[in-house]
Amino acid sequence: MSRRVLPALHEIAIRQGLENINQLGYPHWSFVKLDEPPAHVLTVHYQLKNFKTTWEFLNSVAELAASKRHHPTIITTYNKVDIQLTTHDSDNSVTQDDLDMAEAIQKQYHELTK
Repeated sequence: MSRRVLPALHEIAIRQGLENINQLGYPHWSFVKLDEPPAHVLTVHYQLKNFKTTWEFLNSVAELAASKRHHPTIITTYNKVDIQLTTHDSDNSVTQDDLDMAEAIQKQYHELTK
């Protein structure tokens, strides 16, 4: 099955989407332009209570990624988690899939930490 290729979003649309996501609470997602490799990404840094909670969160993100067929880059150390989202099939640009995934992750984080 081939993947659908979504159009890259313009920066204005990305910033509007992030404004909505960031209304869900801290930490806030941001939009970053990387030079190496050329890419536009959404990024966030989470700090959780402990190692066990961190892995509960990571498992919930893995389930989201599998269900949405959209996989983030994740770096984790003990209770810290850095997540980047970009759509590789759209030349490493930010698409609506990235905004949707960021919103779902943000909701998962707040559900787990409330």
